[in-house]
Amino acid sequence: MHKMRRFQIIVMSALLICVLSGCNNYAKEYDKNTLVVKGNGSLVEVAVESFADSSVQPEDLNAYIDEQIDAYNEEQGKKVVKNQSIDTEDMSKVKLVLSYKDMEAYNGFNLLDCVLDDFSNVDGDRIKGTYTAADGSSVKAADLDVGDKAKVLILSEAANVVVKGEILYYNKEVKVKNDVASATGKGDAVIIFK
Repeated sequence: MHKMRRFQIIVMSALLICVLSGCNNYAKEYDKNTLVVKGNGSLVEVAVESFADSSVQPEDLNAYIDEQIDAYNEEQGKKVVKNQSIDTEDMSKVKLVLSYKDMEAYNGFNLLDCVLDDFSNVDGDRIKGTYTAADGSSVKAADLDVGDKAKVLILSEAANVVVKGEILYYNKEVKVKNDVASATGKGDAVIIFK
């Protein structure tokens, strides 16, 4: 009986730590390429790809990914990219979950030029055209009412995007459904959130 009680305490402690630290099983939660923007500016990427028609073996893929991450982190002089998990059980739907310290690490590792910054810091040339507001109305860039603490994400890749907070506006390269923004990848997707 005493062992059972001890086991329950250990399980409850682990669950509590997980809840308090923001644990999440991103691989189970997302089935498509997804970028999660966390409140502290860190990012989690869920990359989903098929290797069904490839001769790549799971262990070779794991080794390659770890080598790339290690090389990049060594180049940076600190650990800014982490392999949270990789699911190679079904090679037709491999799920890789990587975490990034910030947008600089995401851009550097993926050789991209995306932006995640305060609205007030983003060059006006990057925020132009017409936007869709959260209520579905159309708003010109000059008339955007973002208030304090608004952030801007500019993404050139096709991916789903989940932000910590509320999406205020987005441009024509984005569709939003159930608080998930889908970037088309055809042009710069601009998402303004708070």
